[in-house]
Amino acid sequence: MSVTKSAWRRRVAAGATGAAMLASAACSAATQGVAGSAQSAGPVKDGGTLVVAQTSDADPGSFLKTSIGNIASEYAIFETLTLIDGKTGRPEGVLARSWTLAPDGRSMDLQLRDDVTFHSGRKMTADDVIFVIKQVQDPKTGAANQSIAAQITDMAAKGDHELSLTFKRPLPNIFDLFETMPIQNKDTYADYAAGTKVDGTGRFTWKSWTPGGKLQLAKYAGHRDAQNTHVDTIEITLIKDPTAMVAAIRSGRVHYGVGMAALDARTLSQQPGFELVTSGGAAIALGFDVTKPPFDNKAVRQAVHYAIDRERIKQQVEGGQADATNLPWRTSTIGYDAAQAKQYTFQADKAKQLLAEAGVKNTSFDMVTLNTPEATGVFQIVKNNLAAIGLDAKPVVLTAADYDARIAKRDMGAPAFLMQNSNGLSPASAVVSRPELLAEDNLSHFKSPEYSELVTAVTRASTAADQEKALKAHSAYFADQAFVLPLVTRPTLTVRAEAVSGITSTQMGFLDLGQAGLSK
Repeated sequence: MSVTKSAWRRRVAAGATGAAMLASAACSAATQGVAGSAQSAGPVKDGGTLVVAQTSDADPGSFLKTSIGNIASEYAIFETLTLIDGKTGRPEGVLARSWTLAPDGRSMDLQLRDDVTFHSGRKMTADDVIFVIKQVQDPKTGAANQSIAAQITDMAAKGDHELSLTFKRPLPNIFDLFETMPIQNKDTYADYAAGTKVDGTGRFTWKSWTPGGKLQLAKYAGHRDAQNTHVDTIEITLIKDPTAMVAAIRSGRVHYGVGMAALDARTLSQQPGFELVTSGGAAIALGFDVTKPPFDNKAVRQAVHYAIDRERIKQQVEGGQADATNLPWRTSTIGYDAAQAKQYTFQADKAKQLLAEAGVKNTSFDMVTLNTPEATGVFQIVKNNLAAIGLDAKPVVLTAADYDARIAKRDMGAPAFLMQNSNGLSPASAVVSRPELLAEDNLSHFKSPEYSELVTAVTRASTAADQEKALKAHSAYFADQAFVLPLVTRPTLTVRAEAVSGITSTQMGFLDLGQAGLSK
């Protein structure tokens, strides 16, 4: 990743308790499997065009939402204040040179780089950072980690390249916010959504975009480290059809494929000249609007838990590269309990019994799903499982943009919906950021004092022992209420030609193509 390698060492740890808490939270998130880059077959040349294919279209109005359509472009165009280093688990400065945490953990001073320019030529300042934080704080934006940003009560610029932040309470997950908050130009922000002017500070500029077709990025000669940007152009092509994606990579027209079906990725990677790359990861779950019958009945939701064959999803959709689970966390998460993860096993008879006791039979309902090979594959298995117990799920297939818009409005428009969210965040960040896990205003419209208290305990646990205790208590209640049904967690699988190197990923599973190169 493009980071300032000495930034952590330069950090002034003003307050050992608060600093340790922040570092612990960062390590907790990062050590859950953030991937580095794979090596190419030979030395890298300068120049050329890296061609990437993905299954979802770019979404220039959603750079603060971690939209799946921006997975390949966001970190090439933009930069963040910090990134979690996948090897050390510590935050490293990118746009932030250093930071100082107050002894009580309730405020932070940030020193920004003074050599950063937007692609339009204007220098980045503290005012841009403050502007972006305010956008993230606004619920209308639908930004990732909005709830973390909401804990920032005051922001003040101290000159062009220094600012101070004041928190309502200590924020052990502040670096999760920084990681998902690309700094954007406050003067041109309103133009981003149209996709005609996208102004970042990263190694590549937004050159042109044809919605539903192709996005072209060009090397930014004014970047402070432009000499280490290798390719001249990145071309990101939309290929929705799984067969066409495989054919494009196999033929050499595409160097890197993102969002492929897991079985396709594994098969292609076993052929000479290609390699399977894992990065980040996602939690795939089925959610219910608990205000709409029959899912206002907990027993019905639990019945669906028992009805779903997660192992079949793991094998047939994910090619075995997944964990079938009842929990939304990675298995390496502090507090992950294997017994809790297997509480609901595949028992169709048990599901039928619960439905009969609830007086529910021969019921039809809509289920929202993304228009991707993976999502439609999961949906088909879930639909068949539910049909076997007398429930008829009718698909409502959405584009990534429509899907994100419904999430932002907290209105999925259907009683049931399949979710796919990154599980790279620590639980302390996930429960206040992932829209299906929130205590307030979640996608299921589920609310209870008990759940709010459990979420608060997860966010405030600072030691490993406290984190384990808080997460186990949360998971037990979460599984019992069954307003969200985790199905599988899995790494992101991509396939690259061996001629490509230098591609890394963030802890959220987004790609950083900034220093990618092609072999000579």
